[in-house]
Amino acid sequence: MADEVFSNRPLDVAALPQLSDDHFVAVHRNYLRVSLIGSAIFAVIVIGVCGAVAALMSSYRHIPLLVMGALLLLTAIGAVLKIAEVRNIGYQVREHDLSYRAGVLVKVVQTVPFVRVQHAQVAQGPVERRFGLATLTVNSAGPDLLIAGLAADDAARLNALVVERAGDLVEEQ
Repeated sequence: MADEVFSNRPLDVAALPQLSDDHFVAVHRNYLRVSLIGSAIFAVIVIGVCGAVAALMSSYRHIPLLVMGALLLLTAIGAVLKIAEVRNIGYQVREHDLSYRAGVLVKVVQTVPFVRVQHAQVAQGPVERRFGLATLTVNSAGPDLLIAGLAADDAARLNALVVERAGDLVEEQ
């Protein structure tokens, strides 16, 4: 090993493997419904609380109604942004890594090499379960990767693949 000469030559960036937008898989279409359910629940709570406060106030009833209108407007804007965001969410599985893409204003692409994976799990909350969805969490020696909105069976298959590939790569070392 002492005879080896250290080399650190530059790589041709154009020759590096690329994440092709064509190969990202979109999350399940029910994920948008699940995401918007949270916004709807928030809107109902805002209407109920602000309506009750306005009914109890003898004067200045317009203040809780203005607050309600502002919160509902912000909720509507958030819902529109959520629609755009869900359309941009996707994941890509390649031989050696798993990538996740999301974002509307700020686009983010995360890639976790299988060799860095420490743990993977699938979780389902009650609303996700109702719509046949699940969330895959991949813990790595670095940032974790969370992919929500997967069909439950796709999440299970992807989880098995990630664990298998991570194990295979550890055994090769």
